Amino acid sequence: MVRMVSIVAMAALAACSVEPDSLREAAVASHEEAELSTARPILNVADLQASFRYYRDELGFRVDWEHGEPADFGSVSRGETILFLCEGCQGTPGGWLMVFARDVNALYDEYASTDARIRMPPKDMPWGIREMHVSDLDGNVIRFGTGEE
Repeated sequence: MVRMVSIVAMAALAACSVEPDSLREAAVASHEEAELSTARPILNVADLQASFRYYRDELGFRVDWEHGEPADFGSVSRGETILFLCEGCQGTPGGWLMVFARDVNALYDEYASTDARIRMPPKDMPWGIREMHVSDLDGNVIRFGTGEE
């Protein structure tokens, strides 16, 4: 099973010039505690280094690793959210993903003090989540939400 998950993750990224070590390590670490890991979205970006700076400086993510010469694939994370960024090699820009946050209002205040691209400030949604939308440099949108009590 471990070998199969690693092989599937590696095959899915074959279109990029990915070196297997960090990706293999991520695949192995992700399934040590559960049958399936949390999904790792792969977002297509036009400029990996610019995206790293945006996610780090404006959205408070950490750059975990990058691969290729020059690098065209990498990982950013914040809390338990891990995103893979792929420079022009997989998917199409404009994807959407949902990230649950402890306090979307506090996150909004943090992002409002940076150059984050806030598409929608926090709003109470009919499905019981207070939600805001933030886009990256390539139009990928992260829906940050907190469950209403």
